[in-house]
Amino acid sequence: MSDRPEDSLSKKEIYKIALETRNMEIDLFWKRSNYFLVLNTAVAAGFFLKAGDDHQLPLGLFGLIIALLWLFVNAGGKFWQSRWERRLHVAEEALNPEIKLFSSDWAEINKDVKESIDFSKHSGIRKCLDYLVLNKPSVSFMMELLSIAFIILWVSLIILEVLSCK
Repeated sequence: MSDRPEDSLSKKEIYKIALETRNMEIDLFWKRSNYFLVLNTAVAAGFFLKAGDDHQLPLGLFGLIIALLWLFVNAGGKFWQSRWERRLHVAEEALNPEIKLFSSDWAEINKDVKESIDFSKHSGIRKCLDYLVLNKPSVSFMMELLSIAFIILWVSLIILEVLSCK
């Protein structure tokens, strides 16, 4: 008797577990990001309200630590999301290679999106936004960039605070 999960679970069950876990990872990514965004914003409000106060430098350092943690948490969350998307790809190919939901190649994915956008027949600003969509900006990457922007903000504010104390 084998102890491999594939032996006791059907391919459909494995696929369902992978899909649910991937969706959970995405949900957790956004919950964590929202938490860090709110926390960073609160610390920034405190920093600016304490202008010229002795508490500004500690708040700046705390904000920097929070922003660094945010970046690392984002990267860790993206790691697990990517892992489960890969498992979905593998499970989908084992279940039915014709499905091509997570196992599509980039050419097929881009073709699907372009056909969907062409079907909508947008004009004006919507057509410009469609062009942006076709360039596939990553929403998780944008959140990682936001955490980096906060890191840059905090480093800048700390430097300005240190220089103003001299």
